[in-house]
Amino acid sequence: MFKNTNYKQIQNLIEQLGSIAADQGTYSTSLYTRSTGSYTRIQWRYKKLLFSTEYPNSDKDKKGLHNAYLTTRKSLNLIGLSVDDMSSLSEDYMGRNVDISEKLYDVWQHLKKKGMGIFWWFN
Repeated sequence: MFKNTNYKQIQNLIEQLGSIAADQGTYSTSLYTRSTGSYTRIQWRYKKLLFSTEYPNSDKDKKGLHNAYLTTRKSLNLIGLSVDDMSSLSEDYMGRNVDISEKLYDVWQHLKKKGMGIFWWFN
């Protein structure tokens, strides 16, 4: 059975994380439609590096959900929020901003639970 709730949880966490961690004035979300359906694009900069991903607004778009997972991971890696970096960054923020630390931890916990592979649609 396909579980899509983790994608919506990741999307919510990414939106919250962006609103907290984004460089001032760089956080934005936008809705748009293309032939495959409606999407929400989330963009923000972290230390001047661009984070960008999009999530389908329909739970039926399994390919779009899979792509959302992959682009979320890639974008987090591009701005330096990889699994390896998360621990030290989380510790850095623990003293200054507990919210960011907790959001980073939650995002990666959800991403790690989504073990994507060749049979990703069976998750």
